[in-house]
Amino acid sequence: MDNPQTQALLPEQLETEIRKLDWRDLQLWCLGGFVLLVVAAGFLSLLIPEVLWQAQSVLARQPDAPQLVFGLIMLLILLNIYLFQQRRLLLRTRQFLITQLQIAERNARTDALTGIFNRRFMQETLTREMARADRIKSKLSIVLVDVDGFKDFNTRFGHLTGDQVLIEVSGLLQKNFRASDFITRFGGDEFAVIMPDTDLIQAMVSVDRLGRLIERWNGRENREFAISVSCGAALYLQGMTPDDILRAADADLYVHKASRSGSHLPATSDAATGTLPSYAGGKDRLTRVLL
Repeated sequence: MDNPQTQALLPEQLETEIRKLDWRDLQLWCLGGFVLLVVAAGFLSLLIPEVLWQAQSVLARQPDAPQLVFGLIMLLILLNIYLFQQRRLLLRTRQFLITQLQIAERNARTDALTGIFNRRFMQETLTREMARADRIKSKLSIVLVDVDGFKDFNTRFGHLTGDQVLIEVSGLLQKNFRASDFITRFGGDEFAVIMPDTDLIQAMVSVDRLGRLIERWNGRENREFAISVSCGAALYLQGMTPDDILRAADADLYVHKASRSGSHLPATSDAATGTLPSYAGGKDRLTRVLL
C-alpha cells in the first residue's frame, strides 16, 4: 500500500486488505514452520549419532560438501531475516488497518457537515443512557434544538450559507452544554442533546444559557441575518422507549414553535415535558431567520 498514513480506505477495501493480510500471515507461518523443520532435523542428527555418522560418510564422498553446508546455513540466515522483515511489515499493515477501522467507525457516527455526532450515534447513546438511568436510578433529559425558518433561510441566502449557519449552531451548542452531554445532529436543521444525570430544571438552565449565548453571537458582528432557535425538552421516565422520549421532546418543541408563529395550543401536561423558551436573540432585522 502506498502512503498508508494518508490513505482513507472504503469499508469494502478494508475487508479486502484484511483478507490479504490473513493470507500473508498464513504464508509466513508456513515458512516459519519449514525453517523450524530444518533446524529440528539438524538437532535430530546431533542427538542420534548413527544418523550423524551416516551423513558424514555421505558428505565425505561429496567434493563440494563444505560449500553445500555453508550455502544451507546462509539460506537459513537469509530466510530468517526475510521472515523478520515480513513480520514487521505485517505488524505495520495490521496497525494501519486498525487505524482505518477506527476512522471508518468514527465517520459512521459523525455528521460530515458539522463534525458532531449523527443520528445513529444519538439512537445508540440514548438507548444506552436510558438503560443506565434505569440501572442506577438517575435522571436523564433530552433537549431538541430547532433552527427557526431554516428552509426559508436557505431560499434567501443559499445552501452554502445555510450550511455555515448549521456549523455555527453546532459550535454554540458545544460551547453551551457540558462535556458529559452528547450533542448530536438529529436531522436537517434539528439537533438533539442527551443530558445524563439531568432533570428538567437543570435542562431549562442550560437552554436559558443557550439563549443568552445566541444573543451575544447575533450582536457580535454586523450580519444581515440573525439565528433563532426553538427548544423542546423531555425527561426520561422508567418504561419509556427511545421513541417515547423523543416524541415527548418533539411535542414540547412544537408547542413553542406554534406559540412563536402566533398559534395558541394548550401546554403539555405530561410530566416528561418541560416549558422551555424559544430564542430569537439580537435586534429585529428584515432578513431575520423566522417562520
